[in-house]
Amino acid sequence: MKVSFNELKSMSKGAARGAGFSWGHAEEVSFATVWLAKNGFDAAKELINLLENDMIYSPENIDDDIWTNKSGDLDPIKSGTALLDLNITRSIVLEDVFLPCFLIPFVAHLSNSVLIEADNFRALSINGRVKVKFENLPLRSKYLILSETSDNINLVQKQISKRCEIADDVWSRLEEFTYRTYAPATEESRALGAGAGLSDND
Repeated sequence: MKVSFNELKSMSKGAARGAGFSWGHAEEVSFATVWLAKNGFDAAKELINLLENDMIYSPENIDDDIWTNKSGDLDPIKSGTALLDLNITRSIVLEDVFLPCFLIPFVAHLSNSVLIEADNFRALSINGRVKVKFENLPLRSKYLILSETSDNINLVQKQISKRCEIADDVWSRLEEFTYRTYAPATEESRALGAGAGLSDND
């Protein structure tokens, strides 16, 4: 099915809320999902993997050169949000990053050009544009190094359509997450619903 980017933004935000993300981080999830979709990556499918994993964590030591969490893999959304507060002038190593593709939109929004080197891929971010083969990005990276670069090659912006293709089963799964945000109906809420009344005046 084809959906607009606004529809994808709303659905991914609602699904993230249903998966337990805070409002702020749900906004960041929707930002990253739409950014990736606009750059030709099947972000909605990978978003399911992100939402179904409840064993990913924020980096514990963002003031250090190496970011880790002893409890398990790093959450790319929370790690990416932390990166936006930095001006990368030194190399930063993120260890055990789950779905590193969701980290790239945040790197692209840093003010300086950044080289991304991992154990299983390499990317370059310049002026909000990224050179990487998104279809080859792994589910997990053992390490990921971010460093400022002076490279200034011209990255051509691809033509962006107004809609993206999402598999029906993926969209349905996102809807399932979104439904979790709906409050269950009670006798009181049903009685207060539209057209409801406890007396008959006829």
